[in-house]
Amino acid sequence: MDIYQYDDFRLYLRDVFAARKKEEPSFSYRKFARAAGIRNPGYLLDVIKGKRSLSAKVLDKVVEIFSLKPAEAEFLGLIVAYGQGRDAEEKQEIRRSIQIRRNHSSFARLNPAQARYFDDTLYLVLLHAVEALDFRGDYEALGDFLEPPVAAGKVKKAIRELCEWGLVRQHAGGRYLAVDKFLEPPATMPGTVKRMNRDLILQAPEALTRFPADRRHISSVILDLSEKAARRVQDKLEEFRREVFEIARQDGDSRQVMQLTLMYFPKSKVRK
Repeated sequence: MDIYQYDDFRLYLRDVFAARKKEEPSFSYRKFARAAGIRNPGYLLDVIKGKRSLSAKVLDKVVEIFSLKPAEAEFLGLIVAYGQGRDAEEKQEIRRSIQIRRNHSSFARLNPAQARYFDDTLYLVLLHAVEALDFRGDYEALGDFLEPPVAAGKVKKAIRELCEWGLVRQHAGGRYLAVDKFLEPPATMPGTVKRMNRDLILQAPEALTRFPADRRHISSVILDLSEKAARRVQDKLEEFRREVFEIARQDGDSRQVMQLTLMYFPKSKVRK
């Protein structure tokens, strides 16, 4: 198992426990608790389910019981601190440390796209923009093509990285094309996905004043629904998302890049 592909320590604990149990069928949560000197036999399961925090003392025992190397132990400590942190500024600093450790790991060398592609929304935009612009190496034109514009130097660096990661390829005639425009983030990195979605959402308000109504669609509505109806709406949104993907896949003449952000979330508790 490669700990560097995880940014949620609870998912990692779940998977490393399952791997250990597969190798050693007699291994159990009770056996872990005995080895860690914990009275509660369900302690680790409670941590995995998010019902309990992982203490520093038990973190040391996890490192020992699952035989983590020093660098792996340090990385686990970082994702635990990030997952259990409260201060937003402190979590941002921990996040940077996580990315630095990940970039120096074998995971980053073997899976550079997963390690870094989802860490900056510019990569997502450029993956589509190279085809929409018919990009052939003019980085300044590509930067000006984006909304808002991006400096040519930053675009050039990002394009080179996308090529190195095998996500963009230069074809005959000098044209750059995406190898696959529909990339799914790894399930082991939900924190990265949440942060990516947050960054995309924070970019959306500018569109209200930047573009006329005929170039964008932004609307909000407050609904009061039963739990059954609320689930139906969520299912419809997922169905719509799949339909949009299919339209994009079948389109053979892209000329612009658009962002679609679907937001549907509770504004109250559920009445019992």
